[in-house]
Amino acid sequence: MNIEDLLRETLADMSREEEPPPPGRFLPGQPARRRVWRPVLVAAGVAVLIAATTVVIQRTAPEKKDGPVAADTSRPVPVSKLWPRATHVLPQKLPNGLAYRPEAFLDERTLLARTGKGDTVWWSYDVRSGTVKRLVAFVPPPRTDYTSSVVVGSGRLVWYTVSWGTVKGLLDIWTAPVTGGTARKVTSIRQTMKYGDIDLMTVVGDKVVWSRGIEGGLYRAPLSGGDPARIPGTKRYHLLQWPWAGISGARPDELPDSRFTFQRLVNVLTGERRDARTGTASCSLTWCVNHQAQALRRDGSGRRTLPANPLPPGPPALDRFIVLRQSSSRADNRLYLYDLKTHRTGDLGIRFEIKVNDRTASDYMQAVTIDHTTRYVLTYDLGDKRVVIDLPAIPG
Repeated sequence: MNIEDLLRETLADMSREEEPPPPGRFLPGQPARRRVWRPVLVAAGVAVLIAATTVVIQRTAPEKKDGPVAADTSRPVPVSKLWPRATHVLPQKLPNGLAYRPEAFLDERTLLARTGKGDTVWWSYDVRSGTVKRLVAFVPPPRTDYTSSVVVGSGRLVWYTVSWGTVKGLLDIWTAPVTGGTARKVTSIRQTMKYGDIDLMTVVGDKVVWSRGIEGGLYRAPLSGGDPARIPGTKRYHLLQWPWAGISGARPDELPDSRFTFQRLVNVLTGERRDARTGTASCSLTWCVNHQAQALRRDGSGRRTLPANPLPPGPPALDRFIVLRQSSSRADNRLYLYDLKTHRTGDLGIRFEIKVNDRTASDYMQAVTIDHTTRYVLTYDLGDKRVVIDLPAIPG
């Protein structure tokens, strides 16, 4: 279902004054989504700008302290008050005047910021002093159509590019030191997906590991360079969280593989299996969310009703977080970040109106959609500021 169909069905449901449609209607057709880096305008005169969700690693500022929360932890509280150590409000441009996208916090105060649309530059941005320093200036191969976000691990930045045209389907994986320097190619893969057939990539020791988005299979290559090789016994597996991978299964209560739910997991190092006992649900390592707006553990225990309808992209991010949408009317829609572990609900401060032939609502929901590929930070624009929520820094 495309986003226009999603919006039309949402409006039709609201016109009958029914409850919002079930989360299953919003499941995307493919597990891997390419997030678009662009702001959107606010409907009904609300001055809110949303930028795309990006993956960022950040450490918390030591001088901030988490304040008390209400006993009713499901009651929405502004994220800046609920999780002050994990919420950072920054300018929308770097001190050098360039528009940027957050990609990683290299330490508690140093943001790895990305600029450029063709040639890409990564900068270190000291969010306290406001100083910037260029770390990596990357010129992609000719006819490059897509440059991915970085993955950070083992002191390295890792990303990939997809070249199109005369070298259709050539995916190159690159690396550079987190301290800065020249990018170096790790390996190349021939494939035919415009944005690259990788659904999740991570760094494990001295190797980069990834899984294929369509056919599955876990692969690895040495960061020092070399040919990619499939990890034995992982045919049709999809990486969830190293070393756990989902098995494409045929249980009758599972969704099709195009809506991969990770109900059947295997540890690729030990062979341990973890099958969910949740019926039709989308699962992370511990938590699952079903079509009845309920959350429960993989073993079926701990079932509870969520305080609002989830945006159902797939497994919870970091095995904890989902985004909820509360809609009291067409003119009053709000988005929250919900922590499955602590039951706390953070108000993202986003308000929008649903209108016919207006993409604002779908742009908002797409911008804050998270899943297991969102491993670190949720970021979006609010007014003239950029909000960066460091998910691993949220206490739990």
